[in-house]
Amino acid sequence: MTKRLGLNLTLAVAMLAALPMRAQVTIRVSSSGAEAPQVKDDLFAGTEKFAQGAKDVTEVNMDKSMLGMVPKGGGGMASKMDYIVIHSYTYDKPGMYRMEDIDVFRKKLTDGSWNCFIHTRDKDGSTDICSRSGEHGESNEMVIMTAEAKELTFIHLSGHMSMGDLVKMGGGMSGVPVPPIPPIPPVPHQ
Repeated sequence: MTKRLGLNLTLAVAMLAALPMRAQVTIRVSSSGAEAPQVKDDLFAGTEKFAQGAKDVTEVNMDKSMLGMVPKGGGGMASKMDYIVIHSYTYDKPGMYRMEDIDVFRKKLTDGSWNCFIHTRDKDGSTDICSRSGEHGESNEMVIMTAEAKELTFIHLSGHMSMGDLVKMGGGMSGVPVPPIPPIPPVPHQ
């Protein structure tokens, strides 16, 4: 795993690490996308096509009912979450996917409801981190997309927690640096 991917996955890993080890978590690592997901994630619908040709496919899909099976602990974050969806694809060599195909998913984040506060682009890849708040700040969503020559990762988190809750969870992981996330103002609804 590259350093960039490791840092960008910190938030999602922090979320999973905050859950007690006895939690019923489905993590499937395979090269086929045969199983139906628990959460229907319209934002990243279609990312399954990136599994074709990937040497490793990792899918984490925890919906509200699965998160409800998590025993109390982890600061109560599981009870605040609606879902956690992660799709990650690793390839043997560069060029196994087209950047234009990633741009289709980036475009979904430009509908005016998302606040994309981190965009990086360089010769080695790209990262986008975006968030949005539901009506009256009742819920929050965060998306992390990372595209590198041999790795793609799509992360979608949703729940009834503040961005500060997410930062606290990440700060609780020993040995994992978590950059501070600035406060994100709610997006005004028209």
